[in-house]
Amino acid sequence: RGDPREFVRLNRLALESPWVSEHLPEWVDLIFGFKQKGKHAVAAVNCFYYLTYEGAVDADSIEDETQREAILSQISNSGQTP
Repeated sequence: RGDPREFVRLNRLALESPWVSEHLPEWVDLIFGFKQKGKHAVAAVNCFYYLTYEGAVDADSIEDETQREAILSQISNSGQTP
């Protein structure tokens, strides 16, 4: 408990396990592949808040300064979906 080496050891065991190796392609499909957007993302329950998707909103076109700042703040705090 509280030992950083033990933390790294346990995480390494998990990440290098046969189960993770077997399921890694599924994760790649979710993060970078065809299950990232659209119907496949919905079926995989892999959907995120709309502002996290690149190009979801054109901040320059928002005339209301308060609304633009609010949206930019949400994007900044939420991060961007790859």
